[in-house]
Amino acid sequence: MMPILTQYCHLFRLIPKFYVVIVVLIILSACGTLEKKSILLSPGDDKNKVLEVMGTPDDRQFQGKNEVWQYCVTGAGFGYHDYRIIWFYDSHVTGITSYKDSTPASSCKGHFKSIRWEDAPDRTLEIRNR
Repeated sequence: MMPILTQYCHLFRLIPKFYVVIVVLIILSACGTLEKKSILLSPGDDKNKVLEVMGTPDDRQFQGKNEVWQYCVTGAGFGYHDYRIIWFYDSHVTGITSYKDSTPASSCKGHFKSIRWEDAPDRTLEIRNR
């Protein structure tokens, strides 16, 4: 009877380690998700494509035909939050920029940068093939 009990005790000691490994893998899988998603976008993509790839933005600002969607991941790396800014002109992507914030013990959603419209990427008005 004792050897069976010893086997079960050994299994119970492994279970907490298993859960710790699973939790660590889940946390690490969140690293770089904005980078992996934003690499799928190109200049000229429309808002629907951005919604498909990135999802609903966490912050939105606009001025005339210029628009910005911001996305963030809390705790994307060790001690920082990761942000992506998707720039639009006339509903089409003109560029993507990124930044990081290391405000301790906080959510990324409270630390979006105010947009400086003069930092907007240059835009292509029209491309014609000859």
